[in-house]
Amino acid sequence: MIHKQEVSDNVFALLKQLANDWEYEGEIDTETYLFSELGFQSLDVVILGNTLQEQYGQPIPFADLLEDIGRRPFNDTKVSEWIDFTYYHLVGEQIGARDDT
Repeated sequence: MIHKQEVSDNVFALLKQLANDWEYEGEIDTETYLFSELGFQSLDVVILGNTLQEQYGQPIPFADLLEDIGRRPFNDTKVSEWIDFTYYHLVGEQIGARDDT
């Protein structure tokens, strides 16, 4: 079973790695915005999403989250939302897999 803390740790590790690539020196926490604070571009989100999917070995519909973000008055997302979205879809996949047995 995947735990939310594991997902959180993985997301933060990836964000810190990406931030080092951009020489971002600010603090990253759950309230940090990906686009306006970290300076994410669409390619960065794709890299983050694809890396998480590879780590967990299953698809996560990040395109749905990005589509939702695009419809918001403030087109951004906090790290906490990214973690919650990832965790929700990973756990949902596990529950669905158990139901199939």
